[in-house]
Amino acid sequence: MLEVSRQLIEKMTKIDKELQLKYGNKQKVNSTIRQSLFDKNGCFRQMELRNFRILSNWIGGLQIAAVDGSVNQTKGEPPHVIYFFQALARTLKGYEKWEFDLYTPLLEVLEEEELETQKRIRSKRMAELELLAAKAMMEDCSLKLILMDGSLTHYAIDAPLLWQEVKQLALHKETLLIGVTEEVGTSFLYQELDLEFKEAQGQQNVYDRDLLFGVLKQGEMLFMEKAQNKPHVHTAWLRPSSDPAVIGVDILIEQKEEMEPICDFLYSTTPKEGRGIPLFLDMVDRDVRISDKLVEALVEQYIQPELKQRLFSPKRMDRLY
Repeated sequence: MLEVSRQLIEKMTKIDKELQLKYGNKQKVNSTIRQSLFDKNGCFRQMELRNFRILSNWIGGLQIAAVDGSVNQTKGEPPHVIYFFQALARTLKGYEKWEFDLYTPLLEVLEEEELETQKRIRSKRMAELELLAAKAMMEDCSLKLILMDGSLTHYAIDAPLLWQEVKQLALHKETLLIGVTEEVGTSFLYQELDLEFKEAQGQQNVYDRDLLFGVLKQGEMLFMEKAQNKPHVHTAWLRPSSDPAVIGVDILIEQKEEMEPICDFLYSTTPKEGRGIPLFLDMVDRDVRISDKLVEALVEQYIQPELKQRLFSPKRMDRLY
């Protein structure tokens, strides 16, 4: 059995009590939150569970696609790392488009402060690859819709030029472009509400995912016109499974009339006892992942042993225990 010091146990117990004081009354205030959203003209809607025939009629003989990406890196700290990127676009019929890239700061001249922006560089390159995969898929296939992993806004921020190309292509081909966000990081709803509760103490904002936790009923969606603060997209919040946490759904403003049927489609294709993500998007997420074993194998095979030892082998990897 793992031995844990009494001091560590005491600190963990203290943190648990403090978390209970600040966050433990959420269920009690959920009805207040729901009423406040309703008072601010929030639109609650029970999504419709569509059967195969109804979904097929809506899709109209077109295809459904999903896009996701993955990034991993060699062991170590920047600049002594290689980043591995790949993105996958796949249709329900199995047609695929892959994009790949590598990046190491060792081959660029970076100032000290620029090394701190590695997360920004990774996000930018990942967004570009996912957009390239989505663009290639739309060029090759007639799609009813394409699911993107994450908010559509982050593509506009991280790869603005390529985003405009993909957006215009989707509008031209009448393909519904949908962003599905698992970890909702906005505070748009809280900013619209006149609420005071302990979760807000010491915080400038309360994230929408925390605000809505347990507020929506299973199969319910929320749309609030006053909380549409993302440029050029409309956002709804959904609880498509038994998981009390919500997901966010972004669509283009030009396609806003399709919000309800899109949400019905997502609800109908999400496992009811799962974590709230459409099954097909989850499958693409699983298959695109770059494992540590793959990274290690590529470095072992294609990087000269001396360079590997010198540049990409942290001393901690040589521990005897």
